[in-house]
Amino acid sequence: MGWLHKTPPKGTLVFQKRWVMLDAQYLRYFQNEKEVYSKRIIAILSVTEVLHVGGQKFEVVTRNRTFLFRAENNSSDTSGQSARRVSLISKQGFLEMSGLRSKLYVVICADKVFLYRNAEEHSQGVGITSIEMNLGTVKGTDKRSFNLTTFYRKFSFVAESEQQREQWLEALQACVSHSLSSNAVAQKIWSEEANQRCADCGAPQPDWASVNLCVVLCKCCAGVHRGLGQSVSKVRSLKMDEKVWTENQLFLLLGNNKVNLFWAANIPPSEMLCPSSDSEERQRFVTAKYCQGKYRRYHALFGQQEALNKALCNTIQTGDVLETLSLVFCGADVNCYTGDPELPSPVSIAQHYGQTLQVEFLTHNHNTGRSNETKHTILEAALPVSHTGYLFKIASSTRAVTDILEHVDFSRRWCCLNQGTFSYYESEKSSSQSGQMKMSDVLCLVVNPQGKHGYGHSFELYHDSGRVYLFGEDSPDTVREWIKAIGKALVPPVAEDLVGWSFERVGRLRYTAGQSFHCPYLGWFSLGGSRLLLLLHREDQVDNIDLRKLQELSVEQEAAAVVLVDRGRRLRLEGDRRPDFQGWLSGIQQGLGRGDGPLDQQQLTETEVPVIVDRCISYITQHGLKSEGIYRRCGVNSKIAALLLSLRHDARRVRLSEGEHQVDNVANVLKRFLREVGEGVFNGHQASLPWLHTTSDERRERVSQYQALLHSLPPVNRATLGAVINHLYCVQCFADENQMNMHNLAIVFGPTVFQTDGTDNSAGQVVEELIQNYLDIFNVSGSAVSAEELVCEVLRRGNIPPQQGDYWSCFLVNDNQEMERPLHYQERALAIYFSLGKDCHLVVKRNCYMEAMLIYIDVSRNSMIKFSDEKGQRGKRTFCRRLCVLDGTSLRLYKQVKSTQPERECQVHALKVYYGINKRLQPPSCWGMTVVCEQAERDKQQWYLCCESKNELIEWLATFMNLQVVSFCVHCNIFYFPQLFI
Repeated sequence: MGWLHKTPPKGTLVFQKRWVMLDAQYLRYFQNEKEVYSKRIIAILSVTEVLHVGGQKFEVVTRNRTFLFRAENNSSDTSGQSARRVSLISKQGFLEMSGLRSKLYVVICADKVFLYRNAEEHSQGVGITSIEMNLGTVKGTDKRSFNLTTFYRKFSFVAESEQQREQWLEALQACVSHSLSSNAVAQKIWSEEANQRCADCGAPQPDWASVNLCVVLCKCCAGVHRGLGQSVSKVRSLKMDEKVWTENQLFLLLGNNKVNLFWAANIPPSEMLCPSSDSEERQRFVTAKYCQGKYRRYHALFGQQEALNKALCNTIQTGDVLETLSLVFCGADVNCYTGDPELPSPVSIAQHYGQTLQVEFLTHNHNTGRSNETKHTILEAALPVSHTGYLFKIASSTRAVTDILEHVDFSRRWCCLNQGTFSYYESEKSSSQSGQMKMSDVLCLVVNPQGKHGYGHSFELYHDSGRVYLFGEDSPDTVREWIKAIGKALVPPVAEDLVGWSFERVGRLRYTAGQSFHCPYLGWFSLGGSRLLLLLHREDQVDNIDLRKLQELSVEQEAAAVVLVDRGRRLRLEGDRRPDFQGWLSGIQQGLGRGDGPLDQQQLTETEVPVIVDRCISYITQHGLKSEGIYRRCGVNSKIAALLLSLRHDARRVRLSEGEHQVDNVANVLKRFLREVGEGVFNGHQASLPWLHTTSDERRERVSQYQALLHSLPPVNRATLGAVINHLYCVQCFADENQMNMHNLAIVFGPTVFQTDGTDNSAGQVVEELIQNYLDIFNVSGSAVSAEELVCEVLRRGNIPPQQGDYWSCFLVNDNQEMERPLHYQERALAIYFSLGKDCHLVVKRNCYMEAMLIYIDVSRNSMIKFSDEKGQRGKRTFCRRLCVLDGTSLRLYKQVKSTQPERECQVHALKVYYGINKRLQPPSCWGMTVVCEQAERDKQQWYLCCESKNELIEWLATFMNLQVVSFCVHCNIFYFPQLFI
């Protein structure tokens, strides 16, 4: 290929530059290299000779015309040898083409369509262009006209009569099919002699197959199988559905003869089919053979469900696929539980034993077979619904409709929904169907946004065969009634709540729960906005997931699956067909929340606080409460903008870490988000005005007014305001260190939360009053929340009923020091939480030592114990034996047994005892305690005591406890250490 200069057809010597392509069949030239369809095409068969005429010019001579070309250099000379090929012409004749005054001579040859100016040019092999039909679709538009559409251009033709149009359409459709077909799979299947004839009627060279029933079929019988629905027979073409065929040669192993030993073991001669049988006879025979199992060879275990399932689990460990087929279609459940948690399903057993053909067969039948409980409850239990009327539709496609369509792309059809079948006709008076689908084969119903496709309102149906059907109408009432009727016909009665609201898509998906992927079930799902309703296997109530509050979402593109984690529950959803899955995935991702929307469209925590706000507040609480000038200092603007952009994109995936993110940058991100969020914290400017104009001079009345305004806010706005004011209340508790009292915080956050310019100080006054009266306005008990209340609340939320003998405590854990201490049951847990450093946190857990400690009642103890203190250089600290004496007044350490003066001494009330010793101190045993002595404000010492055994440690801990507690408290089987173990 390359550029050449040629003379125009009139014979002048003015050369025109053209892009020329030469292959073994044709010489074609184009206006430029970007054009797809040529200006002229010359068949190599029609070229009689190629002559060099001097310079860089040469002539291409045909029987009626000579073409003169000039090359830019000698290397561009296109002269060469021609190739010859004989093609089969399926149809040829004259057609009118829009945009041209005269008719064109059109030839359909193999997988191409050729355009000529007249029949003479065709005979001479010189034409206009050729059209590759593997890129084309054909559609009738009027009584005599039709369109041939490719990715690059639409060709509009007009036939001489309506009958001629139908003939052209049929020939063009056959050309499209021929261009997409391949004989490779068919030849491979036919290499098994039994597959050279149809399994039902015996017709030669069958080019269709039912992949789950394992039979090879002719075109006529395949059409009947398609009518049974995908839940009974999954029909695929041997020539056009290459993607569904694998290297595992299941059809070669079995073959029609072997499979018919099961399916056709008892056919009376009078009921057998032959290639010439009519459609009615085929329908009757195929239904009896596969739906009713009338002619099958019954398995010896037929009717014994448990025995069938057990036999199936044993058989799939071998290569006997025919026995597996017999078991499955006599009632064995391909999704039964095997009794082995590691291999819970038959598929997982077959995979474990390397039986790939068994896996292939079971996979094709995972949701078919008459014994499958899921199929009965989900696919056959829909309500009988009837509805009729006109709709506009486009031709079905194998991918989701993404292009914006116009009215001209639709055809008006009379549609009928009756007895679980959706059919459509040319008109209300037509007796023959243009197409139909069973509702049991519909995977999903999608309601499109208004005006998306040509008509004001439209909806799509995703079929189990992988095709997508689009229907539209301008009348909202008409479309609404159709959606209501189709929805009821689609879902089972127990799932009717899924279609009783303004959903965007509803349908069925395979899913697995928890960590096991081996045994997927079928469930019903309905999606709209941020809500996902679902009805899972063997459940009779519809559940609800708020997508904004998802804990985690991950996508497995290769496996066409999405994993949702909601309230600790893990669901893995699988799409039956990729176009269907992509729609679900897109809808779920849109429902997650977006950072550029108002508060109620953000990603949320369980308490309905935006994740962005929660992330920033948590980080500042942990790392910035004591940072001087927090919220007043400016951060780095570029880092602030980048972090805010990341949080708005997907806040759940952002992890704020001390080394990577500075406190001032995070603080400014929080302020900027609150200032810029749509509608603000107070749900719009008008709604914020009453907050700024509270009239009462009495504090109690103003608090009541604030409480009323607070309750008038939407839930998300109310929760966000509560979280922000709670945080500011905590910040001002450390005002001595961070220099940010209530007034200073109000100056900063007044204009921020009210989204004002700061010229009016009323916003700051309101925020200051909200902080000052936080406990009353938001009705919280503040820092009076005790450790006992905290533990009870944690157990209640975790749905953990305390058992007799359980002892739960709230522990303060120090990761850095590798030690922990249980809190006193009356200690203020909230105050401790706010004062925690980055290495400390609160943990509610069982106290493993408590049961053993309760048997000791000593109030004094003394023994030799290994001791070390915090003095000395790192790495050189040693543990020395000391006499340790504990009584009702103090803890004393003596250097020797005979010593009269203690080396160390601390009053009992000033002690705090931790379990554990930092490992970097290299303690001589693992049974250690860390004792913190605070006798004065700035006099804090840490002693490390190491016991010889676990029992000795328990005795010491029990003695400490008994000395400081007159009585211990057991509330709901919850035991808390006294002041000693704060």
